[in-house]
This record gives sequence, C-alpha cells and structure tokens, in this order.
Amino acid sequence: MQRVIRIVAVCVVIGFLVALIVFNATKPVDFTPWEMAMTKGDKETAKHHFIMYTDIFCPYCDKFSNALRAHAEDFQKDYIEDKNVFFEIRMTDVNYTYGHSNNSRPGGEGAYCAAAQDNFWGYYDALLTKLYDDYHSKGIGVSKDSEHIPDLPDSYFSDAAEKGGLDVEKFNACMESDEMLAKLDSNTKRAQNALQSGVPYFVFDKYTANGFLGQWDAEGYDWEQAKLLLDAGLASKQ
Repeated sequence: MQRVIRIVAVCVVIGFLVALIVFNATKPVDFTPWEMAMTKGDKETAKHHFIMYTDIFCPYCDKFSNALRAHAEDFQKDYIEDKNVFFEIRMTDVNYTYGHSNNSRPGGEGAYCAAAQDNFWGYYDALLTKLYDDYHSKGIGVSKDSEHIPDLPDSYFSDAAEKGGLDVEKFNACMESDEMLAKLDSNTKRAQNALQSGVPYFVFDKYTANGFLGQWDAEGYDWEQAKLLLDAGLASKQ
C-alpha cells in the first residue's frame, strides 16, 4: 500500500511540473516592475526575475504567499540572496472582474494604497493572516465549491492596514477617494493580456506557470511545492 502511495505521489509531482512549467515564446513579458513597493530583492543586481500575478481573494495565490511568509528567512536567504532572485507581485482584482469575489476590488485597491505608503508587505501579510484565521482555516473561500467569503466591510481592510503598521488615517482616505482604482483597473487589464488562464500565474525568467498545488491541512507541503516551482524557474536559465 505504501508503495502505491509513493508511486501516486511521484506521478502527482511529475504531473505538477509538466502542467505548471510551460514555455511561452509567443508572449514576451515586460520585466519592468509595476510597483517597486511590491517587490523583494535588488532589481539592479538580480540575475533572475520572478513575477507572481495574483488577486488577494484567490485562495491558492494566498497559499503560495503564505508558504513564502511562513518560511520568510529561508526564502530570503536561499532565493533572494543566494540565488539572486528579484521577486515581484503584480496585484489585480481579476476575481472581481470575472464575478468570483466582490472583495477582490477593495482588497486590491488597499494593496495599492499600502504601496503608496511604501508598506505593501505589512498590509499584504496582515490581510492574508486575517483571511486564513477567519475563513480559509475553516474551509470557507478555499475553492469554487466551498462556502464563499461574504462581502467584507471597509473596516476589515482598515484593520489589516492597522495590524500591518500603516498610517490608518491616510489608508482610509486613500480608499474613500478611490484614487487607486484607475491603477488597479489598468494593471488588471495588463495582467489579463498576459495570463494563460487565471491566477496565480507565475513568470520566472523564461518560463511561465499556471496555478499552485497545495493542501490546506498538510504542514510544510506548500513550502515544498513552492520550492519545486522556484527551483524549476531557476533551472530555466541554466
């Protein structure tokens, strides 16, 4: 029985790599960063550029980001520093655009308001933590067939901004003015022109990858899957 399980696991990993890592020569990617506040690493010296197109209310996007956050020291040392990777998040609200989640719009707008304070990562990490604690850990909003996350009040995003160390007064003023919606809409359209399907969508040097495998109740599994993707991307330049 254990032998069968191992064989199945190997097949899953092989299938994951074949399906996930797809060479895309027809759509050259513009590697000019969209928002420097949504990056990690040194763009000027990096040998590799890794882009993640995402939507905060895409559950498997969140799983990938949470895996990196849970292993932040390893990611920083092994990839950003040792492997010389420049990591960029390109924030969209495609799930709102496709009618999957009304929350994607304020969530994405809040990301750009946080970037305007040069504290995107504080907001992003705090909001993903709240979403996991309040919903994903309870099986809510984890797939199209699960119970959906309800439309959230403005205060939900303000609370994340406060927990993330932002100036909440400035954040709320930014959200109320809708000054970042034009940027969010423009970048969502740019992303839709690049996406092969939905999000998460990754571009790592020469390779592109759709989706992210993950298990909601398997500690460490998501980080292993994230490393598979990262290492495959690194190999594309060898």
